[in-house]
Amino acid sequence: MESIDILTIGNITEDKIFKEGKSFSSVGGPSFYASRACIRYGVKVGIISASNDEFNLNDHLSGAIIFPQNRKSHTIFENHYNDDLRIQKVIESPKNLDVKDFNYPRNYPPPKLVFYCPVLDEIPDEFLNLFPGSIRVGNLQGWMRKLDSKGNVSIKRKIPDLDFSIFDVVIMSECDMDYDKALEISETCKLVCITKGKEGSTLIVNSKVKNYKTIKVKNIDETGAGDVWAITFSIFHFIFEKNIDESAMFANTAASISIQGLSDSKIPTLNKLLNSKKW
Repeated sequence: MESIDILTIGNITEDKIFKEGKSFSSVGGPSFYASRACIRYGVKVGIISASNDEFNLNDHLSGAIIFPQNRKSHTIFENHYNDDLRIQKVIESPKNLDVKDFNYPRNYPPPKLVFYCPVLDEIPDEFLNLFPGSIRVGNLQGWMRKLDSKGNVSIKRKIPDLDFSIFDVVIMSECDMDYDKALEISETCKLVCITKGKEGSTLIVNSKVKNYKTIKVKNIDETGAGDVWAITFSIFHFIFEKNIDESAMFANTAASISIQGLSDSKIPTLNKLLNSKKW
């Protein structure tokens, strides 16, 4: 019987990247980076995302099961990097995902894990009620973003209106949420993860705080690193059933390795990641 280990929900994007006087285009969005990591780790992944004739997801994610939501447009970002600062602008964005457009095969068992990873708050609440027996991971960044009239992206700086108790883990960046708000979320979600770039990560586990350092690498392109962290931790802890400490260290290492190349080019294979263990 066909099955899906992880179902990612969130729009895949076209990213136009400007850095150090150079520009290039790539595919992006949390759902893309998470799915690419799943494929490299040998984990069967399904994807719910907007798609159209111009932006056909099957062209970019062979090896994944695509559940496209046909739209007239797809999400396009501009990412401008200046030193460690990223300025984002949305050029185009389709309407929200719609649970009525999602047709899950009847002969498939429910996915083991649902990875909620919006890029621009495009996941309606109805999706949170899917597959109640599956593990639920909330990747918070896309719920935190807001746009001005010109499409410039900023962070809301307040806790999204979500029932965090439905998630088995909530993952966020320290750039998106301050520590006090993360602690507040941890009052209803027993596992909260905070990614901290070159400083590694912090986990709040049943109200206890744990810090994990990462390896030092040359930063070529950090786009998607937080998403690689989130899905790697989810896979190692919930699918491979590793303990929290080891899962966090593998996630730190995978995210660090991934920033040594453009876009998804350096997301490690499972063998490379396992062979990178130094703890």
